[in-house]
Amino acid sequence: MKNKVIQRKWAFVLAIMFLIFAIKSLMTGFDLSDPYGMGQLFGTIFFPALFFYIAFKKKK
Repeated sequence: MKNKVIQRKWAFVLAIMFLIFAIKSLMTGFDLSDPYGMGQLFGTIFFPALFFYIAFKKKK
């Protein structure tokens, strides 16, 4: 199995910060009855995943 190494530390720090905010937001709940609530839920999941991807993506 490949050993994953952090390639970009700045992206990893941002991912951790977004993850902490996402956990806090998911615990308080969302109003999913309107489009803004769905967008907030999408953003809460998308941004930490994006920065984790950038942090572990191999440099060229």
